[in-house]
Amino acid sequence: MRISRIACLAVASCLTMQGCGGTAFTLPPVSNQEALLAAHAVDGEVTLPQFSRSRAYYREAISRIERRLSERVASICVRAESQDCRFNFRYVDDDEVNAFTDDAGNIYLHRGLLDYLETDEEIAAVMAHEMSHQIAGHVDETQNSILLGALLGGLLMGGIAAAGGASQAGVEDMAAVGMENGGRIGMLTFSKEQEREADFLAAYVLARAGYDLQLAGRTFEVLAKLDDKAIASWKDTHPAGAERIVAWRKAVAEVEASPDQLPTKAALD
Repeated sequence: MRISRIACLAVASCLTMQGCGGTAFTLPPVSNQEALLAAHAVDGEVTLPQFSRSRAYYREAISRIERRLSERVASICVRAESQDCRFNFRYVDDDEVNAFTDDAGNIYLHRGLLDYLETDEEIAAVMAHEMSHQIAGHVDETQNSILLGALLGGLLMGGIAAAGGASQAGVEDMAAVGMENGGRIGMLTFSKEQEREADFLAAYVLARAGYDLQLAGRTFEVLAKLDDKAIASWKDTHPAGAERIVAWRKAVAEVEASPDQLPTKAALD
């Protein structure tokens, strides 16, 4: 429906103007040409190998890496003005290619993703990325954006229906559609930006823990090749794989040039 599409665009615009977007840290820019070159390089590589390992192996590795990352992350939490610098990792023994942070502060790592990661550095990169979502407050930001999007969508679609002379039931139905679509727009509008910020902060988290950033960077090449295996919500909310590869390389260069291995806060408008 044309009205529904227009309403969706209006909700996205309102969310942007309300300041739901933007990152707390200055991220390196990535041009379309840089991403295209990286995409060609990824497409030319061989099929990904899998490294199937036991449940006990993964649990021990996650625990070992968690300790190492947590010991050195406090300074980044302070720079980010994070209210909570504690992390609770959970291993999920299934084939789903996924890792995520929930609103209770739990970080879930699925075997389906871990089986494609060869080294501690690669597993640590995924863990540092999820830690960075928590450090940057992305879960709360997303929840607020979903609520605001649902509110705006419901008001807009309900208002359009009422103005068009719809019955009370019709207005309520359209408002419900608007809330559903608005909430989804609220989730998607800025989630890719949050993913880029989490990648960026992860480089600093890994560097402070003494991990090799070049080895960790293979994670993003793996993720680029896993796009067809990832769940739909991963594809919806994450930047294109080639874009992440380029952004990671630039983040690594910035970390290596940083005298204190701490990220630079974005300037306030």
